Formats: sequence, C-alpha cells, structure tokens
Amino acid sequence: MKFPLILLVVFSGTFQVCAQQVEIAFTISEKDLIPEGIAYDEKSRSFFVSSIYKNKIIRVNEEGKVSAFIKSGQEGIGQVLGMKVNNGKLWVCSNTVERDANGKSMIHAFDIVSGHLAKKLILDAPGEMHLFNDLAIDSHGSVYVSDSDDGAIYRANIYSKYPELFIKDDKLNYANGITITPDDAIVVNTFKGFLKIDIASKNVMALPFPNYSVIGIDGLCFYKQSLIGIQNVTYPVCINQYNLNSTFDKIENARVLLADHPLFDIPTTGVIIDDWFYFIANSQMSNLEKDKIIDPARLKEVLIMKIKLN
Repeated sequence: MKFPLILLVVFSGTFQVCAQQVEIAFTISEKDLIPEGIAYDEKSRSFFVSSIYKNKIIRVNEEGKVSAFIKSGQEGIGQVLGMKVNNGKLWVCSNTVERDANGKSMIHAFDIVSGHLAKKLILDAPGEMHLFNDLAIDSHGSVYVSDSDDGAIYRANIYSKYPELFIKDDKLNYANGITITPDDAIVVNTFKGFLKIDIASKNVMALPFPNYSVIGIDGLCFYKQSLIGIQNVTYPVCINQYNLNSTFDKIENARVLLADHPLFDIPTTGVIIDDWFYFIANSQMSNLEKDKIIDPARLKEVLIMKIKLN
C-alpha cells in the first residue's frame, strides 16, 4: 500500500550492499493496473498479478500472454493485495474502497484451473477499521493474513466460515509482510520491526537485528535460512536479504540486493522461483489517490523484474 517515505539509517558492516544480477522478466501493457500482489503457480507456469485500482486479478502464462483471471469486482472482490498459491488454489486478500468503518476486508480462494470461487470469507466487524494486507500459508494449509489497520493477524482455511482472529497485539501495529519459517512459526514485519510468532503457543517475540530498526517491509518471503523483503516505506527503496541463525530467532547479518533502481516506482511484493526473486517494480501507487489516477499521462507499462538470489 501507499505510505510516506522515511529516511533510513546508513548501511554499515553488518548490512552489506551487493551487486546482484537483475533484469526485466516481463511487462504488462495495462498501464493503469496499479498492481500490488504477485503469485506463481508452478503447475500451470503462470503468474498472477493483482490490481488495487481495478479490483481484479490477471494471469500471465509462460509465453507472456496476459488474460483475465478474476474480472473487476467478480465475486465481490475488492482492492486486491497479497496473494499466494497453495494446493491448486489462489488465495487472495482484498478490501473494499471504503477506508473507514464501513469497509470490508475479505479472503477469497479461487481454483486455478477453472477460476471458480472455492471460498469467500468476509470479516464481519461493524464500526472497526481493518486492512487485510498480505498473507502466508503454513504446511497444513492454514492461511494467515496481516491486518495492518487493526494490528492483528487473522487465520482461515478451506473449511472456515469467516476469518478467525488469530492474535491481536500492540506490537503488531501496521503488520504487513508475512511469511512462515520451517519451524512452523510466523514472521511478520511491523512498525516495531520483525516479530516471530509461534503458531502453537501464539508467543510473540522480537526477531532481533542488533543496531537496526527494520520497518516497512512488504512482500516478505522465506528463502534458504533467510528472509527476502521489499523495503518500500523507508528510503532508499530496496530489496534486502536478512540471514537468520540456525534456530530462526535472530538476524545475524543482512545485505542489500538492489537499491534505488531507476525503474522503481513503489515496488510492492514478490515471489521466489528457482533462486530468482520476481517482483512488481513499479506499482505506480504514487499516482493513485482516493481511488483515482492523479495523472494518466505519467502511467507506464507495469514492470515485473527479477533478481538472482545466489
């Protein structure tokens, strides 16, 4: 989502700047898509890209052909943000345009082959402010959604009737990027930095990175004992890798994979495929205000870039 940039601390020895191989993977000609989420289905070799502005999801196949997967407003879907593929279904979180207590936050699951709705869950919370932002799926198929406005994480699965409040805590203020670690825990980034939450006990603890306060991380992914995330709230905007210790409870060091690229225009989320991190490089959310395009002449083709992780 769109937020003001904040000056970040200067990088030092424990935060290395590395030159990684980066290139444009493919482009999307629909300039006013204003994308936020990206997911990949290995079986069909298809990417899925969500739209905040048009309340829809497009599919991009391995030949680069773009087609509609979920049409604007289909099945009541709202502004689509985070998405993940699991067990033949595309799970997505969305919110209605109303950014007040009248708005709705939702979770949808769509069958990837047919596009048919498999599940629709609406948070029924009159008078409350919620923003379902990103999601992660554990090994049991449970979906965990970061609720940025309510400082909470919600849980659901294919059998749920509604999103269940998993945990609400002051430490979860502006929960955004979220992922699952191999020891069956949640890692989520908040305005307090990285937090680790044991799923069984719901114990919340800081994931320390000495001398650094790491906030504004979107598109969080787990990769080979590390976290990959897009830092798009602080400046410089960059893609970072945070290397964890063997018990996944401390960040030992980190490196900047790519920073302040000239093609960046609020990069948002990404997905890892074969040691490459594919990500939305130019969401162009800076050109969207109150659900209106500010200057159509500024819009450019959507760029999906990829960066080598090894």
